[in-house]
Amino acid sequence: MRIIKSILPIIILLIGSFYAYREYEQLPVSVINGIAFLPHMLAVMVAGLSIHFSRSSVFFYVVLVVIANVVLRQGWAANDLNYGLLSAFLPLLLLTLTVIPDRGIISVRAIPAHAILLLVTAFSVYVATTSPDWVAKILLTDWLPTQYFDWTGLSQSVLIISFVTLNYMLMLCIFQPSPHMSAGFGVLFMMIAQMHFGDSSRSLDVFSSAALLMCLYAIMQESWRMAYLDDLTGLPARRALREKFQKMGGLYTVAMLDVDHFKKFNDNFGHDTGDAVLRMIASKMNRVSGGGLVYRYGGEEFSIVFTGKYVDDARPYLEELRETIASSPFIVNRVSRRKNDEKTLPRKSKSVTVTVSIGVADSSGEVSSPWDVLKLSDKALYRAKNKGRNRVSV
Repeated sequence: MRIIKSILPIIILLIGSFYAYREYEQLPVSVINGIAFLPHMLAVMVAGLSIHFSRSSVFFYVVLVVIANVVLRQGWAANDLNYGLLSAFLPLLLLTLTVIPDRGIISVRAIPAHAILLLVTAFSVYVATTSPDWVAKILLTDWLPTQYFDWTGLSQSVLIISFVTLNYMLMLCIFQPSPHMSAGFGVLFMMIAQMHFGDSSRSLDVFSSAALLMCLYAIMQESWRMAYLDDLTGLPARRALREKFQKMGGLYTVAMLDVDHFKKFNDNFGHDTGDAVLRMIASKMNRVSGGGLVYRYGGEEFSIVFTGKYVDDARPYLEELRETIASSPFIVNRVSRRKNDEKTLPRKSKSVTVTVSIGVADSSGEVSSPWDVLKLSDKALYRAKNKGRNRVSV
């Protein structure tokens, strides 16, 4: 589901860009003249947003799109060798800058990314001015029968590089789904399409604009994630719960869930292990039945909202969740040391039981807002703790 959410907008933009490319000549001249300025405006806007949110991958995607535009519009890739060099380096650079960990844009830790760009630029200038035979042989040699490649002007070496990098990016989108990975795949696809269709104004305007819109999508998704999702668990945070409450009315049930003895757990095993417990519980809560929407309220507390359900309707799903968490052993890996000895011994695994207490209330009584129902469920949570924990209380 996460893969579909991140890649679907990119696929829509891909389809839209090819349709726009096909219908480009049918547009009024005034619209075409306006589209010519679109890549420039988008590049400035997306670059500024990526710097503001410190999204280095997206920033470098914009840099690559700008480089391609400048080189092609200025005619610096007029001969086959320079065109092949640009067509080969763009996919390789994009893939490299994607897999490099996000270390910011203007920082010491971002030096490797900037160094790669500078080295590739210097090498490209060297090739453009000297035209060495060995580079031409690698990029322009036909390795396979030419009749199978008459559908494109790109060399076979460039096609192989494009195919490999595109498939690698697709694998990254599948196994590491995120907006910036999906945007990287889309931008790569647009760059390959742009080099295939040539350096006409139509291909530059349409495919560059589409690539930059994909970058803008990644930035918007990132800003939404920072505002509404909890970094540790990946669950919607309290701001998302607040907005949910603003839209709610009628019948609903709100449950408050708290991890039993969590402070003692942190003291015994450390905060890293405590964070792992919260992630485990969040993963179980994400699979709650009955249409419950899960939020991290704060600390070790979580909220679950059931729309259109009374307490009695929601309680079986909460009992099922409580039992699932209690019956799932949590493995603690501890590094032990000998007494009065600095020597570290092998990790010792220990299975511990994690339980939760749940308080639940609905809107059927005399309440004026969802926050009142939340307060009632919070009181019910304390009753569950006072009765011995690991239970659901109303």
